[in-house]
Amino acid sequence: MPQAGLWEEYKVLSDQTLEAVVQCSKCGFCQPTCPTYAVSGLEHEVARGRHQLVRGLVEGRLELDKNLKTALFQCLMCNACYTNCFPKIKTDEIIAEVRNLWIREKGQPALQRYIFHTLLRHPELLGRLLKMASFGKRSGISGLAQVLRCLGWYGKNIANAEGLLESIPKSFLRERLAAQSLIPEKRRGKVAYFVGCGINYAQPDVGYATAQVMNKRGFEVEVIDNYCCGLPAYAYGDLDSVRWFVEKNIRIFSNLQADYIVTDCASCTSFLKEYKRFVPEDSEQQKIVKDFTGRLRDMTTWLYETEDLAEYKTGGNTQTVTLHDPCHLSHYLQEKVAPREVLKNIPAVVYKELAESDFCCGGAGSYNIAHYDVSMKILKRKMAHVKNTGAQVLATACPACIIQISYGVRKFNAPVRIKHVSELVLENSE
Repeated sequence: MPQAGLWEEYKVLSDQTLEAVVQCSKCGFCQPTCPTYAVSGLEHEVARGRHQLVRGLVEGRLELDKNLKTALFQCLMCNACYTNCFPKIKTDEIIAEVRNLWIREKGQPALQRYIFHTLLRHPELLGRLLKMASFGKRSGISGLAQVLRCLGWYGKNIANAEGLLESIPKSFLRERLAAQSLIPEKRRGKVAYFVGCGINYAQPDVGYATAQVMNKRGFEVEVIDNYCCGLPAYAYGDLDSVRWFVEKNIRIFSNLQADYIVTDCASCTSFLKEYKRFVPEDSEQQKIVKDFTGRLRDMTTWLYETEDLAEYKTGGNTQTVTLHDPCHLSHYLQEKVAPREVLKNIPAVVYKELAESDFCCGGAGSYNIAHYDVSMKILKRKMAHVKNTGAQVLATACPACIIQISYGVRKFNAPVRIKHVSELVLENSE
């Protein structure tokens, strides 16, 4: 039987969530932009359908069961529906709260809890495990799979996870930057660099390029000793962990003396801007959040704001470049101009627009592991558009997108190289 009077009796979801789902006009404008609906064609796989499921839950007409879980956990939280939504319903916030309800009512998977409550809170431990995985990859003994089994993860998802990463770096970004001088000869200002987990552990070359570009433009770089931004925990509804990360990072931000705070992960940028939601109003923490978000820039925006066209090389061979818009850059931050202008201003780049450039690639953090089959159908659509551009390079600004689309290059035989915008700028700088 449904949990009668769930809303009033147990107050398991916030008033804002009920108000949001009630505002849904069921117009259907979310349908064309929803990646999971494009794959399935099912009403419960689109925002308006998910809104009605949540409304049924809080009004006691539906149970919090596995069927409801499937519909709500299969959402990518890409926020494309928000872009097309007239009432501007933040479906991602609704989904996160219902996922949190599932954790409170049904419990949290042991591996998930270990990742959010232990590994991400103790980066040194996570680093050791990933170095084991790196050694396994290089020696051909499926290192990542062995690590996942040690953590209690079994099943077909292990093979999927193993295949998604072509390689795991022997050393991480923080180690590489610690050995570098990050003070330019002619100092123009200072940047505090927020290093995201994906950049640090999976794509240190991207982060190295970011730091080098900052130095070339005359900015001293302070590498922040930050924790995970908290977005992975948020995506799974672990709001207790989110608050832990928010509190730790705010303490670190309170002491930053820099002109800009920059990260080259669009997901980190967008979630850091959401910190105000997780601290009390009129608190000292809220003042700190307001201060650091005022200085916070996604790397693509920072590149655009500080650009000097004289820095670029002239002459030489040109290459055709297209752009995939990360969901957190386009749908959360509403930033589309900066990355395009940066690319178009590089003399050696011939820019070509990608069809459905802001349509999710299906990566979404670890979504491509947990929902591999759905993710691959979404990725196949993305790669077809990439091939049609005839581009030699696809640029983007999110480590999860880089991993996913790089996998798509291998899986669907696409003749294109994947680069972060920072890497392209560095390659073309004097």
